[in-house]
Amino acid sequence: MSCVALDQPEPTEEPMPLVEIYVSEQRPPEQRRRLADALHSAVVETVGIPEDDRFQIIRALGAGEYVADRRYPGLQRTADFLIVRITLRRGRAPETKRALYRATAARAAEALGIRGDDVLVTLHENDSIDWSFGAGIAQYAPAPSAGDVPWA
Repeated sequence: MSCVALDQPEPTEEPMPLVEIYVSEQRPPEQRRRLADALHSAVVETVGIPEDDRFQIIRALGAGEYVADRRYPGLQRTADFLIVRITLRRGRAPETKRALYRATAARAAEALGIRGDDVLVTLHENDSIDWSFGAGIAQYAPAPSAGDVPWA
């Protein structure tokens, strides 16, 4: 049995991100959603993805389930700190990454009323072949057809 999505646009070369948000379970669901919305805006504005290119995971963790040094490297973190891990395709310029870090910290601080020091951001870059949007297909790196390989 196969699954086919009809009337879907062909994939483009947009840098589809997956954003993982690690936040205290003390944050109510409406604050988590507000944070997710704010972080999506930061990615749209700085990386240039389409508004509807949204894939996020929100993980609410209990006390002791995530740890960050309160002062490294020269920051002043509080118990409100959160971690944002963004996986996206390789190729962003250093200036774009720095803009993404700034926008992420600013938007999170604005959404939750926290300080920028409480927002740890990490990027994980990968290649086109590392993504399947569904149907078991690497849409950005399709397999060659039998006629495209010399040994077929």
